[in-house]
Amino acid sequence: MRHILSCGESGGNIHVNGRAWRRIESPRARRKRRRGLTALIFLGAAGVTAVVVHVLATFGTCCIAEVECTAYGPCLLLRLRPDGVAVDDGYESRSAPSRSRPHHTLPPPPDNRIRELDPNGTFSFVHISKAAGSSWIASLQGLPLEKVCPKRNNGAEFSVEYQTRTHCNGSDYHMVSLRSPRHHVWSLFTMCKYSDWGRNMTNGTAFPRSGTAETDDERDFEAFLDHFLPLGGEGTVDEYKCYHPANYQSRHLDVRGVKKPHGVRDLPHDEYRFEPNLNHSLSVYRDQDFVPVVELFHESSCLLYHRLGPRAPARVLRYLDQRCRCPQPEIREGGEDVLELVHITHHALGHRQDLQNLPQSILDKVAILTRVDRELYLVALGEILAEVAWLESPAGLGRRVLCDEAIEKLEPELAYLDRSFANLYRDTTDKLS
Repeated sequence: MRHILSCGESGGNIHVNGRAWRRIESPRARRKRRRGLTALIFLGAAGVTAVVVHVLATFGTCCIAEVECTAYGPCLLLRLRPDGVAVDDGYESRSAPSRSRPHHTLPPPPDNRIRELDPNGTFSFVHISKAAGSSWIASLQGLPLEKVCPKRNNGAEFSVEYQTRTHCNGSDYHMVSLRSPRHHVWSLFTMCKYSDWGRNMTNGTAFPRSGTAETDDERDFEAFLDHFLPLGGEGTVDEYKCYHPANYQSRHLDVRGVKKPHGVRDLPHDEYRFEPNLNHSLSVYRDQDFVPVVELFHESSCLLYHRLGPRAPARVLRYLDQRCRCPQPEIREGGEDVLELVHITHHALGHRQDLQNLPQSILDKVAILTRVDRELYLVALGEILAEVAWLESPAGLGRRVLCDEAIEKLEPELAYLDRSFANLYRDTTDKLS
């Protein structure tokens, strides 16, 4: 089996497809590093069993490696592309001792995700449809922060590249929100089905709209998914004039030269049309100063508000003091001006949180359509948890912010990621303890 691994180094840790591992240097590695190359030893799954992969990379830069693995045997590095330059190498790994996946703690967050932000700066927040972009932009404006781009919390849904280089060019801080891919695709579907905008856009198309009962939604949702499968055919470019759900979030990070990537019609006819380049998506993701996830909206808000520092608006400081703690105290009405989180909804029907109970045939189709988004989200989830753990440490607020009730609620819904949400959180807190 062949696998493409994205790798890099930060904070003394090695990252493979967004996961971090401890660096081990052999004498041979040290000799190569003295010559300007570093031997990085990666311990990861690569989609099969746990394997050890030796990768040569230019020190301090990202790399892309193509690796061929067998279930129990060694992995062979076929080529390494530091910054896109091909390098041939025949460096072979040691075989994996077993199929079990080892336990690893996650690295502390990078500096650009925890450093203080100037409330007087300009904040660019990319609005990826149905990933809480409207709510985040409205929240920032309501703090209030005076310089938020775009000025409207709806309508301006650009790619990261277009917003960064054109629409919000010159911003001091760049932000984007991501969402659990399974829940994101459901939300794209219900937006097309039930919102005034979606009904208007899909008018005259074959968009499935059989009724408003829960069983109708499930039937229509599967028909919606079937419309885009299998990926790669010319027929799958049609998005009902609404959204094309194939890896919608990573598409916004990966595309270049496209203003509004709701669909794939304007994308090049290449291998990344339906499945964006994960390595480039991750690179753009790491350039952002703040990447919350929808599932941790409150906790991400606490992190952002703390990073605004002592010059933050008074309402922000009160929220930090009163709400960013466990358990969350009840706030009496009629008291001081207390900041409330903004949650913008675009339609009344179709909202559903328990997607784990959808028929397996539907869940399998969602997984096919979100293969790259899943990998991107796993990185984002692990790193926002690391940032929340930092916030809870003595370096931040010094108290719990992510409460047990929230963990218990998210654990079953995110189990489809093949990761325990509770264990991910524990790993981050253990790393900082």
